Amino acid sequence: MKLAFKIIPLLFMSVSANLFAQIGGNGTYAFLKIPATARIEGLGGNIVSLYDNDLSIVNSNPANLNSDMNNQVVMGFNAYFANIGQGYFAYSKTWKKIGSFYAGLQFLNYGDFLRTDEFGNIQGTFSAGDYAFNVGYSRPFFDSLMYVGGSVKLIGSQYAEYNSFGITSDIGVSYVSRNKLTTVSAVFRNMGGTLDPYSPGRYEAAPFEIHLGVSQGFKHVPLKLFATFTNLQRPDLSYINPDDRFQSDPLTGDTVDTKIGAGTVLIRHFIIGAELFPFKKHLFLRVAYNFLRAGEMKVDALNGAVGLSYGIGIRISHFTFSYSRAHYFVTESPNHITLNINLDGFFKNKRVKKDTQVTK
Repeated sequence: MKLAFKIIPLLFMSVSANLFAQIGGNGTYAFLKIPATARIEGLGGNIVSLYDNDLSIVNSNPANLNSDMNNQVVMGFNAYFANIGQGYFAYSKTWKKIGSFYAGLQFLNYGDFLRTDEFGNIQGTFSAGDYAFNVGYSRPFFDSLMYVGGSVKLIGSQYAEYNSFGITSDIGVSYVSRNKLTTVSAVFRNMGGTLDPYSPGRYEAAPFEIHLGVSQGFKHVPLKLFATFTNLQRPDLSYINPDDRFQSDPLTGDTVDTKIGAGTVLIRHFIIGAELFPFKKHLFLRVAYNFLRAGEMKVDALNGAVGLSYGIGIRISHFTFSYSRAHYFVTESPNHITLNINLDGFFKNKRVKKDTQVTK
């Protein structure tokens, strides 16, 4: 009961505090913003309007959890930057009269580091990692035209002798058309923060976000298009150092205002993507472009494919293998792998074989 009195005010305080402009880098548990699975990464890293039978999408929006994901297992690994290991595991179960549930674990393992004093003398090693245990629920309303879902994440973080425990919550809603071709979704993500901070008395909020997305499929074309309007809680995602806003052009000597225009500010909220599945949903080709990532990580005269992500999915029987690659920087592109296993398919096959033997 005492814990509940701590958690509830913390969630509401996080929402009210983060509805206003934020400065990049503030807050804690930023690993929650990293795409958990290959399909999410391949579609731009932040896709909230996917409604189908793939459990790997639920970490982005719990409202998209549904009965078609019953008895699925998802396992994923990402070879992230600097040999950092990212992993994800989830399982779902549906009860018809109650709704759909899932439980998952996501983590970031930073590895071991040398501990030294101020003179560079080695004094041993230390490790670091972030972990989140997720539990979520969703159910349909209005004749399955509307889905509402939520999840709670219990978070543990450890950096050498500094430890923290926290809790966050996601709440999402999705409208799904009767023909299942159109989905419109909204999600409030990472409401919460630290319950037991790294340093006594220094409580921090998690990286609260509001996202809106839409997807559109086509009846006679094996293609689905996506658009996500991200970070609605902060209209201007750019950051300009007020002490260094006006700079001198090294060639002309003219004073240049580095503040970006309104059009650029707006477009940085968008991610656009597409998924093509030409062979009866056994092969999936994915591509997306993240305008915010491109704008923040580009290098003048050497932009490469920054902001672009792409991937492939292959479904064989009850197994779906997904791979994605995302260009965060001109020299860095993490490789993401996810395996989805439909356990329900195995059980159905066993029941069919048993029924066949009985009727013979």
